[in-house]
Amino acid sequence: MPITLPPLSRRRFLASVVAGSATWLAHGSSAHASARDANRFALLSDTHIAGDRAKVARGVNMHDNLQKVVGEILAAQSAPAGALIAGDLAFNNGTLEDYAVLVERLQPLRQQGVPVHLALGNHDHRERFWEALGEEERKASELPQKHVLVVSAPLVNWFVLDSLDRTDKVAGELGEQQLKWLAEALDRAADKPALVMLHHYPDKSSVSTGLVDTERLLEVLLPRRHVKAWIYGHSHVWKVDQREGLHLVNLPAAAYVFAASIPNGWVDAQVAADGMTLELRCLDPQHAQHAQRMELKWRT
Repeated sequence: MPITLPPLSRRRFLASVVAGSATWLAHGSSAHASARDANRFALLSDTHIAGDRAKVARGVNMHDNLQKVVGEILAAQSAPAGALIAGDLAFNNGTLEDYAVLVERLQPLRQQGVPVHLALGNHDHRERFWEALGEEERKASELPQKHVLVVSAPLVNWFVLDSLDRTDKVAGELGEQQLKWLAEALDRAADKPALVMLHHYPDKSSVSTGLVDTERLLEVLLPRRHVKAWIYGHSHVWKVDQREGLHLVNLPAAAYVFAASIPNGWVDAQVAADGMTLELRCLDPQHAQHAQRMELKWRT
């Protein structure tokens, strides 16, 4: 559950748990828990946090960006029920120091009773992630070799997948074991809309830079009409599309972007019984797309 941590030495800090257990949403407690909106979620991707807090990439200090995003999330009158980060948590190849700083930057959310659920991307390292965040994080995963989670909320279930294939290799893959688990898990939870989050985007090109097994994932998602959205990052682009009524949501990067015109920031998601409203929160409030709203209606 989200807890207020006492002061920790660096060694104990690395061993502490930042997020991941689905029970956090169900059993979270803090002085601010009553002010949380059970159907509001903060969605982030591509934080690219480095162990060096002063590290700058493409003109951006990733540490400062995440600090600003966390401050904005907590500035609202009602805190979200949780925050979900769609991978590429670490800067380049997922060092222990990267994850230590990530934990540090997410600490204010935990202190205010907001759980954080983390997916892994191609710049992460699974074993070092588990080592840094502690044994409880490993145990939270539904599969022994992948970091996968089911997060239950009043109106939806979130399925957080692991598309990390090899660290610092661009393309990602879920694999047959994870796809089989996902199909079975979705069938067990067909009473509620399902939202699927992973790092990599849909990609059917012959030389993939996205999800290699895109078609296999769509074979799982599309026939199951209670699956409403595939939410991902990786491209550092904000975009909303759909296929056969399945919403495809490309989250913006919280870190750097690849072109000056592209916004970075996070997405404020408000879930309803029949859909979800997404509001883009740009780190630059003067950006033309700041506060852009997307109304997603669930397919039937």
